[in-house]
Amino acid sequence: MKKILLLLLTFTLAQSVFAIEDYEIKVTIKNYEQDKLILAHYLGSNILVDDTAMVSDGGAFIFKGEKKLAEGIYLLVMPPNNQYIEIFITEEEKNYSLAFDATTLNKDIEFQNAPDNTLFYEYIGFMGQTRPEMETLIKTIQEGKEAKKTVEEEEKALKALQNKLENYKSEIIEKHPKKLTSTILKSNKKIDIPKFEGEEQDVRMKEYIYRRTHFFDHVREDPRFFRTKICNDMINFYMDNLTVPQPDSIIKSVDEVLKLVAPDSVAFKTYFLKYLNQYYASEYMGQDAVFVHMVKEYTLKGNSNFLGEETVAKITNDALLWDKTLIGKTAPDLANYILDIEGSIKVKDAEDENRRFALGGKTFLNSVFKPYTVVMFWAPDCGHCKKSMPVLVDFYEKHADSVEVFAVCHTSFQQFGDCAQALKDYDAIKWINTVDPYFKYIKDYSIETTPLILLLDQDKKVLFKKIAADKLELAIEQTEMQKKGIEK
Repeated sequence: MKKILLLLLTFTLAQSVFAIEDYEIKVTIKNYEQDKLILAHYLGSNILVDDTAMVSDGGAFIFKGEKKLAEGIYLLVMPPNNQYIEIFITEEEKNYSLAFDATTLNKDIEFQNAPDNTLFYEYIGFMGQTRPEMETLIKTIQEGKEAKKTVEEEEKALKALQNKLENYKSEIIEKHPKKLTSTILKSNKKIDIPKFEGEEQDVRMKEYIYRRTHFFDHVREDPRFFRTKICNDMINFYMDNLTVPQPDSIIKSVDEVLKLVAPDSVAFKTYFLKYLNQYYASEYMGQDAVFVHMVKEYTLKGNSNFLGEETVAKITNDALLWDKTLIGKTAPDLANYILDIEGSIKVKDAEDENRRFALGGKTFLNSVFKPYTVVMFWAPDCGHCKKSMPVLVDFYEKHADSVEVFAVCHTSFQQFGDCAQALKDYDAIKWINTVDPYFKYIKDYSIETTPLILLLDQDKKVLFKKIAADKLELAIEQTEMQKKGIEK
């Protein structure tokens, strides 16, 4: 499944609704001896090639509108070292020329009929002039403080330089609000957080929520921004630094990102597939809820048909199955047969393979009334099960008053005798050992690997899922601490 989804990333080359036709970009490069120039663009964390131009008789490289291009930042990549410069291609600037020197790249680039590109490189030039002075002042201030020297003048100079830079940015934004350059500069602006009142912890939480809520405000209305590396960096920062690594928070952030890029169909596909892959294959407990949410919120509502019918059917089936045992949900009841351990051992080598086990009556998960229930799906030939079983036996003997183990030997009926022998060898005969020759539990539980261990509370709500046997004691301790906190 993971492989299928990853392969689908290669199909995100379809064009956005914000596409340019009839463009012509003429590029002249000094000190460049190659006969080929590549046009590429950013999409998420990927760089995708759009076109290749061969040098003309006049010594220029010309990219013409033989296919649609989405608006945004593009790269002019120079083989064989793949050095590049960035240019804008937008509806307003799709027929222009530029010239630069391959030995200096971003310095002294000359544009004709491209005011937004010119404005952007004027800003880069200004930054190039002010950055060395700022870096020198910052270093001097740090060294001065370490040496306990007065750095008041240097701090004033740094503040003045920072204000100069901010004023320069603000002037560009004010004079050219519709330019892509302005959107890029706004993306770097600090969020003006209101002054909140209250306890320090409450104030910090309010500031965090405000920053998270308004993080994309400056770039939300410009779909051209979605085809820039800066956009991807912003999104990654938002997911990595402004998102609590808990399912509910991640779900809100994924929805926010998809809402942001929704105006660009290709950007939407790219980020949808990124997160679908990531949370389908996530090894972090509880994050399967993000995958389930994405399928229910987008796929089942017809917003990811670009996946193809076969993949839609597959992920829908997986999501609806996973949904039944998400953390916080009530685990589906299990109606299995009790495994007669001694009886099954006696007949496990019977000539008739259909007689190699002995079963007791039915038992139900919901008939367990202890404060905690450990549900474990295991198999006699599972290597990890062999390591987990002794740990679980020790845990059970220590907590038998408050914990019940409801074990399911997940294998065919021909191996039920092997299940019985293993349980006796492990001395795991005191808890509830069950089997089901008909595998009816498969309709409710996704058992991709064994052992699969779930910890349930008294009401059979899932507290932990895919937890290791040696983490069960800590999980219960944490749960008890949370209970006491709530009671207080």
